[in-house]
Amino acid sequence: MNHIVFVLGISLVVFISFIYYRFAKKMEIVKSFPRFFQEIYNNTSSGMSLIEAIRKSKEGCYGSLTPLIKNMCLQIEWGVPFVLALKNFRKKANNDFIEKIVTLTEKSSEFSPDISKSMKDIYDYINLTKEFERERRTELFPQLISLYFVFFVFLGIIFVIFNFFIPSFQAIEALEYKIVFQHLIIIESIFSGLVIGKITEGSYITGLKHTIILVFISLIFLFIL
Repeated sequence: MNHIVFVLGISLVVFISFIYYRFAKKMEIVKSFPRFFQEIYNNTSSGMSLIEAIRKSKEGCYGSLTPLIKNMCLQIEWGVPFVLALKNFRKKANNDFIEKIVTLTEKSSEFSPDISKSMKDIYDYINLTKEFERERRTELFPQLISLYFVFFVFLGIIFVIFNFFIPSFQAIEALEYKIVFQHLIIIESIFSGLVIGKITEGSYITGLKHTIILVFISLIFLFIL
């Protein structure tokens, strides 16, 4: 395998892993948010006010979301208006889904005569959204498998070309073709991963994890080729 291709591949894996790690931290906030809101809902159902419920909920462990919750509670304790503290929390979370839920919570705190019922309605909406996402992932899983299968078919074709066609060329031409195909494999693995993420999860960024997997597989393939 061409050393330049190998170094390029490893560098890409490291770089993409770093980007995806930062993205994963943000996604951890989104995944933890329903548990946080469930705690708020449980507390309001027991008779607490919304502010008391949020203060009580901060005692839980919510991963990357915990610092944002504690910061919001600290603002409330310092006398920052409750709605403003919610808005600051929403901005720091920086996610459309959380923004929607927090906005609904803001409006409920201002206009709802029965905060417990409002929290239940919002919590039911969160559960419905989560259920929809689970169903969507289940439906798209076969497509995910088929996309990976297509990539392995591509590697199989490259294997045949490398072992049965390229050896018939002259040495210099064979080397040039090998370098071209090595670059092609890396490029294909990058874009295939992004496309898989877009098709199965609706985001190119989520495709970075598939890109990491495919680039790693490609490097192993090139190493043993």
